Amino acid sequence: MSRPIRTPAYGLIIVLTVGFSVLTSPLQARIQLDIIAKLRNVEAELDVVTVIDTDVEASKSKVALLGIAPPLRSSFSFRLGEWLSLIDLWSKAVKAQSDSWRVIGSMTETETSDVSHLTISAGPGVKFVISSFQKGTVTFVLSKDDMARLEKALYRVKEFFSR
Repeated sequence: MSRPIRTPAYGLIIVLTVGFSVLTSPLQARIQLDIIAKLRNVEAELDVVTVIDTDVEASKSKVALLGIAPPLRSSFSFRLGEWLSLIDLWSKAVKAQSDSWRVIGSMTETETSDVSHLTISAGPGVKFVISSFQKGTVTFVLSKDDMARLEKALYRVKEFFSR
């Protein structure tokens, strides 16, 4: 019985053939990320992001994120129902503006391995605090000057979920 002779050149040919076929095959983006708003203050930034993941069932393919950085980047993920709750908390915080901070409400993230908590406070602006066991706590204070911009982003994400 004869055995094929395998040399280093034979292995190199296999690696090059497989590598070439992978590089020339059409690459499809499975995750589409869209930054809806990026708001900054002196200490941090707040990002509003939408994500579409085509690798999961259609009913779970859309997610929105609210992220705060630095010192670490920490985010809170939302489905439509949770996003509507965020808009409700936001509306209450805008109406409750004052000279001192007061907690308006909080939410607990679902469907994630590192569960985050989001707390929204009203005062001389709106304060967002995201805390998680793994990443700690990050805070963003949105000034009154940026409230209209954030509100526009919140409603754009609501439209994203309805498409």
